[in-house]
Amino acid sequence: MLNSLRHLFLHLRRYTLRERLHWRRQKLVRRLRLAWWRSQADKQQVEVNIQAGVRMQLNPNGYLSQLIYCDGYELSEREFLKYFLKPGDVFVDVGANIGLFTVLAGRYVGDKGAVYAFEPCAKTYESLLANVKLNGLTNVSCHRAALSDHPGRRDMTVSLDGFDACNSFSQPVFGELFVSEPVDSITWDEFAEEHALAGRVAMMKIDVEGWETYVVEGAARTLGRDDAPILQIEFNDQSALPAGVSGRKLYDALEALGYKMFIYDARERTLVPEPPRDSYSWMNLIAAKRPMFAVSRLRGDAR
Repeated sequence: MLNSLRHLFLHLRRYTLRERLHWRRQKLVRRLRLAWWRSQADKQQVEVNIQAGVRMQLNPNGYLSQLIYCDGYELSEREFLKYFLKPGDVFVDVGANIGLFTVLAGRYVGDKGAVYAFEPCAKTYESLLANVKLNGLTNVSCHRAALSDHPGRRDMTVSLDGFDACNSFSQPVFGELFVSEPVDSITWDEFAEEHALAGRVAMMKIDVEGWETYVVEGAARTLGRDDAPILQIEFNDQSALPAGVSGRKLYDALEALGYKMFIYDARERTLVPEPPRDSYSWMNLIAAKRPMFAVSRLRGDAR
């Protein structure tokens, strides 16, 4: 009895009544959304509200689509985007998939800003274009290409059973049915030079299913600058190891370019230093060269 009361007291101290009510509401919303989602299984696409002012076409049989609509996919990362990006910024989405972060960034940077989105797979790229058009964004430039450490043409393993978010140059983590699709790869350094983007990008999101280290290697010249952008980048050994790299190798590569790694604390709207780990499992870290400036932006004190 005493242990139960102590647990309740600690729980009440840690979380406010408002937070507990919010979580209960979110649980109910998820249950209702999931029931509706399952009723749409016979459709190819559904058009839904993601958040205020943002709509997306989603695939009722797609794993990522379900996460976005029913499970609040990467809400903390989306909140970082909301507070960090300012009107007029340039945002780069590497591994844009169907365009969740692309359309959000397109709204946040406004007409005077710009978004560059990269998605190499044909079917997914068409969904990206459709979602950009659906949101009436004219400040988004979509490119059907992968970023890597050198330009060329290589085969990507593409899911046929709803796990297109796991398409990869190596073996995808999820799915059972695959096909090989040749795609073009380029380097960020060459693209940035061609489009005069060095020093102009505020933020890059890099989520490429284990290929992140190679993206960074192909961007070393640009990311090595003092005015390099802040990065949101995925660390996951389950997808990186089959590609011949690791989360620790990615960490070291970013450190060599002058970056420090952080976890975003959404509650305090700040960055918490993240030391290197021996292994990584689906973590999105923030890599920053000017962390205090980033925190000032997050809290609305700087532009």
